[in-house]
Amino acid sequence: MAGISPAIALSTEVPSTTARVLTLSEVLTIARENSPDISALRNQMESAQAKARQALSPSEPSFSLSYNDMDQFTGFAGRASSVYSISQPLGFPGKAWMNRAAQTKQARAIESQMKAMELQVMANVKTAYYQLSLAQQNKLLNRQQKEYYERILAIAKRRYESGAITQVDLLNAQVSLYSTDNDLSDLQAAEKSAEAQLNVLLKAPTDSPLAVEPITMHAHPHIEREEAEKRMVENRFEIKAARLQSAAADNLHSLAWMGLLPDFQLTAGTTYYNIPTASPLTGTTNNTHTYYVGVQITLPIWFLFNERESIESTSKDRAVAEANVYSILNQSRASLVSTLESINSNEKKIHNYEQHLIPLAEQALNLALINYSAGKIDFQALSDAATTRRNTKRDYLVAVTNYLVGYAQLSQLLGEEV
Repeated sequence: MAGISPAIALSTEVPSTTARVLTLSEVLTIARENSPDISALRNQMESAQAKARQALSPSEPSFSLSYNDMDQFTGFAGRASSVYSISQPLGFPGKAWMNRAAQTKQARAIESQMKAMELQVMANVKTAYYQLSLAQQNKLLNRQQKEYYERILAIAKRRYESGAITQVDLLNAQVSLYSTDNDLSDLQAAEKSAEAQLNVLLKAPTDSPLAVEPITMHAHPHIEREEAEKRMVENRFEIKAARLQSAAADNLHSLAWMGLLPDFQLTAGTTYYNIPTASPLTGTTNNTHTYYVGVQITLPIWFLFNERESIESTSKDRAVAEANVYSILNQSRASLVSTLESINSNEKKIHNYEQHLIPLAEQALNLALINYSAGKIDFQALSDAATTRRNTKRDYLVAVTNYLVGYAQLSQLLGEEV
């Protein structure tokens, strides 16, 4: 679809304000850098990545020193022997790797959540930006409408002074002019609300004045529903995160079953005998220095109270994660259908406005002004023509805004810029 044709282009005047006009790309950059939601997920991701790296680290060894066979409790000098030993716990082979796999997938899931949040923030910023632009454009339309009613009032005064119309028409022209001031109050309130919403996303004071570029129609390539759904299932970060969480839950369930396997502890040490006759080797070699090594096995004999409950818990967690994947897929498909239908509907409206409604409304008002001046139509017909022109342009702006917001939402659903 082509953009707005020059013959029916709306005013591109930027509302007067002390604020610098911000482009959409500038606003998106500011929001991405200042979003607390993105920052929080980035820190969570880095924390999860650190835990994944830690999963393969060995348990801390323990070192012990003992003095044996002392003649009194604090008689270290009279000890018969000194024992030095070190112990290293070892999990059953494979447990650490399974834990690492689960932690890594959880970290990747959080990374996908962070990217999904980035697209969510971008969609929210675009929506707020377009809404603010719409509010500011509506103020310009109101100003144009007031200028038309000022012209209508001037014509009505001349015709009233010449006796061509009654005082009722003159009063109605005055009412129409002053009504635009009431409309302006509502439009100013809408602008302040839109400014506050955008300022919140930019982490700026809510009452900071903002000026944005006027709404212009940017046509996007048409996307078929089947193609869009395929891209969404493959690329949407919410779906990727759910799948990774499900895979991580499956790894944790397997790790819970591995809790039934034994763990080990290797021990090695040496003993020094201060009293030679205390050594078991003095009778043969006169050796007062001995060594020992050992292996300790931890058996899960209380699995009915420990590992069984862990297996049951992780089984439920896995079921929840699998259900969450299906839930997000179904919600995404429903949102995609709604978004595409909204885009297609607004696209047809925009085409109709550009090709027919706006040109006809402009021509009708210009002819109505001429015919009213000549006394060929009454005031009500002229007022209706002015109102129709304003409403047509206002509805056109709404359709363009909804079209652009729809594509911002579509980008989020597809996990990519469209």
